[in-house]
Amino acid sequence: MKEREEGKTSGLRRAQDEDPFADDDSPQELTAQSLESLKEGYSWVRAMQSRHPGWIPFPVEGFPFSLPLCGLADARVCLVSLAGIYLHGQKPFNISPGVVPSDLRRMRFRDQGDWSVREIPAGVESAELAVAHAHYDHSEADEDINCVFPLARLVELAEEGFVAEAAGIHYSLMGYVPAAANVLHTARTEIIPGLKRQGVDVVLISGGCELSHQSAALMQREIEAAGIPTVGVTLCRDITYHMQVPRAAALRFPLGNPFGASMDVSMQSRILRDALALVESVTAPGEILDLPYEWTNG
Repeated sequence: MKEREEGKTSGLRRAQDEDPFADDDSPQELTAQSLESLKEGYSWVRAMQSRHPGWIPFPVEGFPFSLPLCGLADARVCLVSLAGIYLHGQKPFNISPGVVPSDLRRMRFRDQGDWSVREIPAGVESAELAVAHAHYDHSEADEDINCVFPLARLVELAEEGFVAEAAGIHYSLMGYVPAAANVLHTARTEIIPGLKRQGVDVVLISGGCELSHQSAALMQREIEAAGIPTVGVTLCRDITYHMQVPRAAALRFPLGNPFGASMDVSMQSRILRDALALVESVTAPGEILDLPYEWTNG
C-alpha cells in the first residue's frame, strides 16, 4: 500500500476495553487508553490480537478505486459513521452482551454487536444526536457530536461552497461487529442502494472503536467498488492499512475523536476539509495521508 507522511500527532484523553474475558454477561468496563496507542508505529492489530486470541483482520483482495465524476464544489457528500450515532426518537443500537456464538467466545468477544442502520437527516440539530456504543469512550461526543460525526461542519462547508451540498440522509451503524460478513451484507443491501437513490458523489467514512475501524474499511471498500468515491478518516492506521482502502486520512487522536476535540470547531472543519480533499488529489488507490495535527491534553 502506498503511504505518505505529513506531520505527527501526540497526546491523549479516552478509555477502552482492556478487561480480560469473563464468563458472565455483565457489561464490560472501559479502562484508560494507553498513551502508547497515540505514538507513531503503535499496532492496533496486535492490541486486538492480545485481547482477542485468534482474531485477524478480515481478509481482502485488491484495492477498489473510483475516480470522482465531479469536483468537490459540485459534489453531494454523505457521511457514513460506524460510531453508534442515532437520532433521539430512534431505537438506540444494542449494546447488551446477549448470546455470543462459540467461535467468537473462543476469541474472547463479549458481544456480537449490532449491524443495523440509522438514517440521520441533514437538517437535524447536533443536540438531537446521541451515541450508543460500549467499546470506546464517547464522553466528548456526548458533549459535541461533531468530534465523531461532523454533520454540522459538513453543512457549513456546503454553505461556503467547498462542497455543493450535504446529502439529505446520512448513515450510521455501530461498527463493533466481530462477524464482519454482517457489515458487508448491510453495505450491499442498505447503504449502497440508499447512496445511489440520493445521487451521492462522495462518501466520508469514519469509525468509533478499533473493531469499528475494520467495519468502516469494509464499508468503504464496498461503496468504492459500487462506483462511488470514498475517503476514510482513521485513528487505527494499521487496521486501515491492512484493509486496503482506496484512500484515507490518518490521525493519532484518541478513539472517539476522529475530527478533533469537542467544541473545537476550527479543528473539526480543517480535518473534514483535508480528508475530503483527498478525493481530488489521490489518483491511485491505497494512499493513507498522515494529517499534521497534534492531540494535547485539555
